[in-house]
Amino acid sequence: MSIQTITTILSSRETAGAQLEAAMAFARTCDAHLQVLPLGIGIDQLGMVQGGLDAMPMAVGLEDALQRAKEMAEFAKAELSNEDIRWDIEPFTSVPGGLAADIARHIRFSDLVVQQRPADAVAGYAGKVAEAVLFDADAPLLMLPADIQIAAPAKTIMVTWDESATALRAARLAMPFLQQAARVHVAIVDPAKDAPDRSDPGGAFAQFLARHDVKCEVSVMTRTESSISETLGQRAQEMGCDMIVMGAYGHSRLRQALFGGTTRTMLEKAGLPVFFAH
Repeated sequence: MSIQTITTILSSRETAGAQLEAAMAFARTCDAHLQVLPLGIGIDQLGMVQGGLDAMPMAVGLEDALQRAKEMAEFAKAELSNEDIRWDIEPFTSVPGGLAADIARHIRFSDLVVQQRPADAVAGYAGKVAEAVLFDADAPLLMLPADIQIAAPAKTIMVTWDESATALRAARLAMPFLQQAARVHVAIVDPAKDAPDRSDPGGAFAQFLARHDVKCEVSVMTRTESSISETLGQRAQEMGCDMIVMGAYGHSRLRQALFGGTTRTMLEKAGLPVFFAH
């Protein structure tokens, strides 16, 4: 699958510059069209109005949100005006209660969404955007750390493998990046003793990648940290990886929200760009 449209949603003026720069780099790498969506989040009516008796707080909130979106749109236009990529800008507003549906409606034709994790409120807004992208829009997500220099294209990539459908889908959708990488590490953490490929962990998956001209090697790991996510992050750093590719939300969103999980931890704390697909 080729990546023809890359989308980035700008919601904060503080992070808009770095996020836009990274999105442009990946759009240039893929020779893709860049869709920029400046987002202003207004006040949720249910949180402000009792019985619908006073509509003013809602109106003021949306007016301010639209102004913020327009300001970020002007900033993005100035940044993109001299770039050698194809792009368009469409500012929009939403309220917390309708954020997932509004995001899904705007990105439904995107092949990849590039977002930068904010330095604060990570588990809140970033998690909502991620779930809207992965579940409601069924699009892959490249989540970038808040404070890292982005390499595009990535030269060394870790692909996590656990025999799951989500892991295979992530690898397929990330194939353009994997094919451009100089090295790809297939990472398997504590493979199950009764796995279909127990005699050759990751062998069939590595063959699948090789047939797509991906230069890869398999690394079977023992969990050395307190969680799988920490083990993956530590080994990716040691291997000099520029990106991690992984399937997202192998368990239900409710279970992940209540008990945590690898996806949530990687979304909130990963020190490298992570390509997610569900």
